[in-house]
Amino acid sequence: MGSNLSFPEVEIAPDRTYIVTGGNSGIGYYSAKEIARMGGHVILACRNMSKAETAIQQMQEEYEKEFKEKQAKLPETERMEPKKLNVEKMELDLASFEKTMKFIEEFKARNCPLHVLICNAGIIMKTKEMTEDGYETGLQANYLSHLLIILHFLPILQQSGDDCRIVQTSSLAYRFGKLDINNINYEQSFGTTSSYSNSKLYQIISMYWLTRHVKDKSVTITSVHPGFVKTQMTQTITFGRVFSAFTRNGYAGATTTIKAATDPTYKGETGLFFSNCKIESTTSYPKNIERQDELMKYSFQVLDKYLPHDVKQYVDM
Repeated sequence: MGSNLSFPEVEIAPDRTYIVTGGNSGIGYYSAKEIARMGGHVILACRNMSKAETAIQQMQEEYEKEFKEKQAKLPETERMEPKKLNVEKMELDLASFEKTMKFIEEFKARNCPLHVLICNAGIIMKTKEMTEDGYETGLQANYLSHLLIILHFLPILQQSGDDCRIVQTSSLAYRFGKLDINNINYEQSFGTTSSYSNSKLYQIISMYWLTRHVKDKSVTITSVHPGFVKTQMTQTITFGRVFSAFTRNGYAGATTTIKAATDPTYKGETGLFFSNCKIESTTSYPKNIERQDELMKYSFQVLDKYLPHDVKQYVDM
């Protein structure tokens, strides 16, 4: 199943900046590590700073071990010392709009470019829980807060030079999702599988909407299905347990994200859905324009007080 999972080895300029939400574990961890290994500057945007620091140290240790093993096969005169990976951390709690805005403003205050935003973090809720903002936690953390970051960072991405990208870690679980605007915040009913599937569906619907409405097409936006990666999170939901025999490890799951974020082949290619390192077509459901408009109308109403006043300069609303 995973024999064709690969991404091209590219040399990434050290001033090229990548943000990976949820980069301290799983798919995000391996995505961040490999991008840093290829030379990129990576920021782990995580809720738990202690776990983020541990992840950074582990990335360096693993990289040095792998590097030295390769160097040992070379003549002694050709051997080099391993570099220090350019990875740092920033605090981000996606279950709070206030804390998400704090992350956004702290990054903006750096006045530095951003070339690739990888919206990777995700959660699965066993029971219905509401955030301090009044939204179901999975809806807010997986979809709404990531959309808020995207809308704020679009101007930065557009001004950061050549080949800037947004990559969303979605899932084939979107096929189990449905947009019911009357139950979008689970006012009527809640299910663990439906909550997760719906949030992944909304990511793809928003991708298609953004590809139509972002005025500057130089910033591309794609969604990826990393495969069924065996984590504690995926074992929470029914289809995670059903497909447990076919699950892959975090590194294999990260290959599709890395490919979408770094492969020069896809420079300028937007609105793509990657699955198992290949381009696939989604179902017609998220492509429906009326459905896209319905979701985004709701999303902009929710996020209105947190959106920059100049958002209309970048998005045709």
